[in-house]
Amino acid sequence: MHMHSRTGWLQAALCAVLLGASGAQAAVGVVFVHGTGDQSVGSATSGYWTQSAIDTMRNGRPYLIIGYPGATCAGFSQCSWGPIVDQIVPWMNANNITSFTVITHSNGSSPIRYMLGHTGAVSPNGNTVDSVTSRISQVIFSAPDLKGTPLANQVTTSGSFLNIANSVVEFFGGGSYNNPAVVQQRLDNMSVYNSNGTFAGGAGATTVGGKPISVVRGKAVYANLFSSDAHCGGYLYSIGLKAAALLGWGSFSAATDGFIGADSSGYFGNIIIDDARLNHHQSRRGCHNSGYLVGQKVASAPIPAPGNQTYAPETNVAAAGQACNNYYSGYATDFMTNHTVWKYGCSSSMLTNGYPEPDCLIAYGYASSYKVPSTASWNPYLNPANYPTYSTVCPDSWHGDGICDACLVAKYGFDATTGSTGANDCVQAPPGGSNWCGALAYDTYWGVHNYTVVRALH
Repeated sequence: MHMHSRTGWLQAALCAVLLGASGAQAAVGVVFVHGTGDQSVGSATSGYWTQSAIDTMRNGRPYLIIGYPGATCAGFSQCSWGPIVDQIVPWMNANNITSFTVITHSNGSSPIRYMLGHTGAVSPNGNTVDSVTSRISQVIFSAPDLKGTPLANQVTTSGSFLNIANSVVEFFGGGSYNNPAVVQQRLDNMSVYNSNGTFAGGAGATTVGGKPISVVRGKAVYANLFSSDAHCGGYLYSIGLKAAALLGWGSFSAATDGFIGADSSGYFGNIIIDDARLNHHQSRRGCHNSGYLVGQKVASAPIPAPGNQTYAPETNVAAAGQACNNYYSGYATDFMTNHTVWKYGCSSSMLTNGYPEPDCLIAYGYASSYKVPSTASWNPYLNPANYPTYSTVCPDSWHGDGICDACLVAKYGFDATTGSTGANDCVQAPPGGSNWCGALAYDTYWGVHNYTVVRALH
């Protein structure tokens, strides 16, 4: 009898080992929670995060992409955090997940903050929040909206984005600006939710509900066509976010990633990335080495402090001005006056002669110590004396009008409409084609410098 019992115990132990070896072994995972927008798992994977960014950030660990109504439900509503809980529980059970990292983007921080502060709440499927939060090992907030954004105030007050690009509209759920998630993100509302316990986490805290909080923060928007920084993740997103930043809608008083101010994204948490190149869209796409650093954090590997982080050199991107051959000197005909004009062009010596040579600025992005974009007084494209045929000096209304305007590139780094099409006037024409180009030239008829429009052949 004793021997039989002992044999049974050995058999049971052997079965347990075999079950563990066949796929029931404990695992450490990663959960991705998107921001404002009603996303399915599929759209969140392919359209919001992208598989390449996901794979970089998860660093080889099993993962779950959450899809939930992040626009029609505010972060504190059960219809927001509830589906998150109800997707995590079966995933944990099926994969024997003992602990996991949560990575959020933008307003995806809000339902997680609610969960960390309300562990006794119950989801629509009857799962307690604690069944999920108890297994969270750490939270990484990427571009989090922790105090709200002036953009939410703007769109819920006026009901319109004016001429902000559709790529920015997407961050508010794609069209209905007064949806609950956008109203929640108003500055006044977030102030209330932060003070009354709706959302857990206070100013300067590094943990919430006992969970360490890390923050990935961007502080500027580069929309300069000469820079690969602007192209990572999609150039039109950079244009839209740049426009929002220029209008001050990302923040009234702080640096901004175009959508969230640094004062909001840095409200609390340990800031592990504090990048002046990383805009709001790029932070979910792993741009500028941020994906790799997040992956290191997921693996609990050491990463350099923000001030010691180095970035890969930028790759060269064809300059907007080169679509207009602004590096080439020669005669041309001004479309506006039919006068013969002299295009200055830019030689190698002109690049370093100490002056803001107009065509050098546009063809190469710099001239001596001067760089574009710039609204500084030295910028020759902002000199009213160079616009005798126009009543306004380089108006923004020229964006997206079909002419690649060097003056707009000098001011903002781009000449593209912020409307629905996102048309870029400075795209290089195919061989045999041409495009219209506005730039400074010497009008031989009048004998003056003038802003002219010429046709560039390719």
